Amino acid sequence: MITGIMHFNIVCRDLDTSLKFYRDLLGGHMLGDTRKAAAERGVNTRGAGIGLGFKVVPEWRACFIRFGDDEKATVIDLLQWIKPVPVGKPHGKMNHVGIPRVALSVDNIDKAYKNLKAKGVKFISPPQLIDLKREAIGLKSVQKPIRFAVCWDPDGNAIELVE
Repeated sequence: MITGIMHFNIVCRDLDTSLKFYRDLLGGHMLGDTRKAAAERGVNTRGAGIGLGFKVVPEWRACFIRFGDDEKATVIDLLQWIKPVPVGKPHGKMNHVGIPRVALSVDNIDKAYKNLKAKGVKFISPPQLIDLKREAIGLKSVQKPIRFAVCWDPDGNAIELVE
């Protein structure tokens, strides 16, 4: 039986660049640090390769990032593949099948937008209002309007900031 969402991967081309975005700019907390490749750490990744459908023994660098202090909060697994190398590019359109964006909660969308934009983060637009009843998405306790802005991470993944 499924009890929750543990983590999700965001594959990046350069882990250090992505860490600067998710940890330093967005304020995530680094939980696990495997920036050294598995072989350097003496870790056998053959089972991971089989489980993920790779024909080679994979190599990667990764960090787990969590936002907030809740130990049960979903974690972002930032992952830079070394072998096999990263391929492709993120979804460019919000109506693309799959997972086109990740939504992160912020306490003040205007402040977050202004701060990140000043640091060079690219946004689709300034913060916008969603005319959506909070009850429709399970947020019954807060009755203020939902506002959001979507920015791009260093690899072009869409990150939605929601107040």
